[in-house]
Amino acid sequence: MIGMYTIKVIEHVTFMYLRSMSFNQVNAILRSFYERDVFTKAALLDHIEQMADRIPNHQAISRWLQPKRSGYYAVDGTWIKYRGEDRVLLILLDVQTLDTVAYLVAEDETKEAYTALFALAESEISVGKKGFFCDGDPALLAVLQERHQGVPIQICVFHKYARLGQLIPFRHPKKAIDREIKERVEKILFADSKDNAVSALHELEAFAKENQRHKKLNEVIGVIHRNFDLLLTHFEHSEMSPYNNVLEGFNHIIKRRIRLMKGFKKDINIDRWIKLLLLDWRFHQLKESAFDSRKNKMPLELAGVKLPEIYNWLTFVRKNYKKST
Repeated sequence: MIGMYTIKVIEHVTFMYLRSMSFNQVNAILRSFYERDVFTKAALLDHIEQMADRIPNHQAISRWLQPKRSGYYAVDGTWIKYRGEDRVLLILLDVQTLDTVAYLVAEDETKEAYTALFALAESEISVGKKGFFCDGDPALLAVLQERHQGVPIQICVFHKYARLGQLIPFRHPKKAIDREIKERVEKILFADSKDNAVSALHELEAFAKENQRHKKLNEVIGVIHRNFDLLLTHFEHSEMSPYNNVLEGFNHIIKRRIRLMKGFKKDINIDRWIKLLLLDWRFHQLKESAFDSRKNKMPLELAGVKLPEIYNWLTFVRKNYKKST
């Protein structure tokens, strides 16, 4: 028992909270059963953090379950708040199974931080690497090219398009020349062949010479030129997508859940909560996947882990790790 409430109640409350329910929503459900206010928010968070301490870390769970890796990995950072300051959650995700391989919370996206992330995953990804997907962060590219030589790298074209949209108003271009630039950029980034992409870039360069008074056009060309060859990797490796939207969808879910927590107050909270969020992710069913082969399956199932039909991270913890009472 914890006070007048069992550990099972704490587990169910944690499950609801991790599934993006607010404290007020969780409290309203408990109130309907107990006919009284069950927890203050501080008490609820304290109980959840104590439960997180009883759960092994991400790598320990992977060693226990032995998920299989596809060899294709997406790497990215999503920003979170810590005492009003920014921290970055670095994620390494298996693209085909959507299982998280490793994570790290860092102060910035540096070579040192990405090196530490890959060190956590080394035992799982050292053999059979087939490709990396990323947004083109310079520190990440440096680590990939130095430590994973020969492995194809695909920069997400949507990321590049979004970056260019910061220079030219792609969403609602009012000027005719901006609409023209938008069309020419799309012809490059979303080309159906490598030759057509290169040809479209040459056409944009010629267009820039004819419109030198446009203040942002040369900057647009410079952004496209930066690691341009890594935008085209998918033409040489047909099994690789030009998009990193798998990880972007994952980051959206994580951000939405973290937003409910209104940031983190101390370092240990970050590790506790990220541990729980990612454990929940690994055991959650992919109800809305665009791929039939993934629908209603958990990332760990897609990674070859045999799990019962009705299963979640709470079941896993209860079955495998003794709880203090």
